[in-house]
Amino acid sequence: MTAKKIHLLNLVFIPLCTFVFVSCKDTNSYTIHGNLKGVETPELYIVTRPDSVFQIDTIRSKAGKFKYKSKSEILQPAVVYMEKGNIWVTVWAKNGENITLTGDVNYPELVLAKGGEVNDLLSDFKITNKALIKKMGDIRDKISANHKGNDAASAEIASAQFSSQMKNINQALKIRAMDFVKAHPASVASLVLIQDFLLDTKNAAGIRPALSLITGEARENEMYAKLQEWVEKDRQTEAGSPAPDFSILSVKNDTIRLETFKNKYVLLTFAASWSPLCETDYAKWVSIRKKFPEKDLGMLTISLDENRADWEKLSEEKGFTWAQVIDHAGWSSSMVSLYNVSELPCNYLIDKNKTIIGSKMPIDSIQTMLTELRLES
Repeated sequence: MTAKKIHLLNLVFIPLCTFVFVSCKDTNSYTIHGNLKGVETPELYIVTRPDSVFQIDTIRSKAGKFKYKSKSEILQPAVVYMEKGNIWVTVWAKNGENITLTGDVNYPELVLAKGGEVNDLLSDFKITNKALIKKMGDIRDKISANHKGNDAASAEIASAQFSSQMKNINQALKIRAMDFVKAHPASVASLVLIQDFLLDTKNAAGIRPALSLITGEARENEMYAKLQEWVEKDRQTEAGSPAPDFSILSVKNDTIRLETFKNKYVLLTFAASWSPLCETDYAKWVSIRKKFPEKDLGMLTISLDENRADWEKLSEEKGFTWAQVIDHAGWSSSMVSLYNVSELPCNYLIDKNKTIIGSKMPIDSIQTMLTELRLES
């Protein structure tokens, strides 16, 4: 089982723009001891932030064993990247703590960190819910393998079956995570579980009840502020909110704004050629374009492809005839930030008054909404 490779909302790991390579000091420090199974690549990368600048240290493990020292006067995350960055584990550390990592890197969600109140509480949660967490990872791996090994139609059918199982597991873990938050409202461990199990990136407002329980030291932690910020940002693009305006250049070098679609509904979609999850939406977009007249429905797709040719090739093959923008900035795109996009595909439906009426909805649900609006020819 491998950790998700694309995840915008890793609140404890901000994109590494500035690195400072420093040697570790022995005084006023903390120590991380690793004894992990399944480590094939000896080089490990450990990302910390002892001050205001991120720091990355490269160390070598021997048969999964390693020792790392660093320092932080306050509780901070240290992210251990393994297998060329494809797998990572986060521990929480501050000076004076001695932390031990054990487990199998093939199941990174079940790697245990012992040492310090936050690590101990999180490890206890993992142990208590080991069967559910393992099953969740196994199903996610099956979904990934399914998309790689099957055609789009077969992948969609199988994904629907896996999705039902995943929803049941996620719901069970959400209930247990909420119980944990109620029992440990002052611990940063509760914030970690809110992020990992309660946060739905399509509806961040859903974590408000959990955040309202947080007290004491946890409320002062920067993760609490970031989760609150995510909730407030999500409110700006939820159904019923005014659609944020923009000015962008299309592939035809036309300037596109919301006003471009005056007196029309607008289907705004975000995608990328490299995202396998987008594949099942392509034919549905084309179907919508054929079914609903251009005089009533405008369509705009924002591609996050850094390579323009990749999206242009896909667009031609799939028969996309509507307005498109290729944003070379990818996840750093201003449109991604403006519309609070956290995963692909991402679909919005905007009405004639420039109000969002469908926020981050599955394309099938948006097609149903359009049908109910009686926009068909």
